[in-house]
Formats: sequence, structure tokens, C-alpha cells
Amino acid sequence: MAEVQNALDSEKITLEDRKKLTMTGVSAVEGFSPQYIKLTASGSRLTVVGENIKISTFNKGTGTLIAEGIFNEFKYNQKKQPLIKKLFK
Repeated sequence: MAEVQNALDSEKITLEDRKKLTMTGVSAVEGFSPQYIKLTASGSRLTVVGENIKISTFNKGTGTLIAEGIFNEFKYNQKKQPLIKKLFK
């Protein structure tokens, strides 16, 4: 069980010719369409944007995701600071 947890704690992204995406450390896929995949990897939220995206494999136990399509963008979504913290920096 410790090996599975360690696999989910580290993240690796491999992109081959912008057409095949292989990721490790994926704990959840929150949503997907032919234009995007929204997922959580190593505790961070990530949106992958592209065209004709298809998820061919997702194994939650090992944290492995394989998708095909044309990939254009990878966006990490950072948590926003509360307004109070911004004001009293």
C-alpha cells in the first residue's frame, strides 16, 4: 500500500509528438471532453487543453493516465488567497 501512495505523491508527464500523453501521480479525473481533461495530480489541479482528446487508460490504483489527441496547453490551477490575506500582507 505504501508503494501505491508513493506513486500518487510524485508526478511525471510524458508527451510524445503532442499526440500521446502519459501521466503518473493522477489521483482523480474530475471531468473531460474532446477539448480538455481536468484532473488532480500530486495534490495539484491540472487542466489539459487540446483537440480530439480521448482517455484510453486511467488506473486510479496506480495513478496512471494515458490519453491521445492533440495537446496544446497544460494549466495548473493554484488556490486563490483569501482577500483578507491580500489586504494585510
